[in-house]
Amino acid sequence: MRKIIVLFLLVVNLTSYAQKNLVVNGGFEMELNNWRGDVAQLSTFDKKAGKASAIITQYTGAEWKAIDQIISIPKNTAAIEFSGWIKSDAIEKGKNAWNTGKFDVEFLNAGEKGIQNENVASVLETTPWTFYKKTIKVPTSASKFRIMLALGQTSGTILFDEIKAIAISQEELNKITEAENASRMPTVISGTFENKPIELTNGTFENGINSWRGTAVTSTTIFKEGKSSLVLNSATFDWTGIDQIADVAQNVTSITISSWLKSDNIQQGKDTWNNGLLNVEFTGNDNQKTSDDQSVTFVTGTTDWTFYTKTFPLPKGTKKYRIMLALGFASGTLYTDDVKVSFQ
Repeated sequence: MRKIIVLFLLVVNLTSYAQKNLVVNGGFEMELNNWRGDVAQLSTFDKKAGKASAIITQYTGAEWKAIDQIISIPKNTAAIEFSGWIKSDAIEKGKNAWNTGKFDVEFLNAGEKGIQNENVASVLETTPWTFYKKTIKVPTSASKFRIMLALGQTSGTILFDEIKAIAISQEELNKITEAENASRMPTVISGTFENKPIELTNGTFENGINSWRGTAVTSTTIFKEGKSSLVLNSATFDWTGIDQIADVAQNVTSITISSWLKSDNIQQGKDTWNNGLLNVEFTGNDNQKTSDDQSVTFVTGTTDWTFYTKTFPLPKGTKKYRIMLALGFASGTLYTDDVKVSFQ
């Protein structure tokens, strides 16, 4: 019996260690202890969880204002999952792309010399509490990392809460990679059965971005249906998006695509189509397009949840369709929920 108890405690300890947050006081429950820098204050009335959040404000000027924390990387760590909640108010776009509200990571060697920089989140304008997460492989020569929470030489207000860094072993990373690859592979039934048609799945984003290709986050605080929605955010005028390919049903002549979209300060790029967008691409055999890409809708500015739907006749020879959700060389934030497809 004693051996069983000892073994149980060992398993619990190993599990707790694997999920341990490497960031000390990432929820700012101990004021600003363990964070370096004197530019932040505590906010006890505007926070995501617990008793407080950290707030950095710069009304005028363009100084670098940040707090940071240096942390040792545990042995046998292959990657680190960084995450946190961020809220912003009137953050101005600076002359450089990196002049934003920032959640950055710098990997350091044993002498604390920087060897690699990564961005977890870049935030502009006014945004609600939004969850950001990014898994980053640890560089070979890194033994420490530095988390930086900042206003990167720009004005405005930014709040941080629940900042986390979770160590991931090579075995765990392999499982994550395998799961991601599997979610993007066609589902095929072998044997005496025919190949099963690939259908659009996870249009509600209840399972993160499983089944979708690309990099994005989901929000569990801003959604139209269920418990979560897709969040696409860009501080620069680049292409930021995800997509999913599926099969066209047999013996149909048209397709109807619908979704709920919400936008926050989406700024149009140089072309009229450079906005938040929901597009569809039709392809036939050998992935050749059967028509030009079609738009369900373009979204710009700041809008509440709005339902969009559009029916398209299927071009001759169409075998597959690709749903694209993106900030098409536009900046701002696009929320998406309950993407559906039907055939007639």
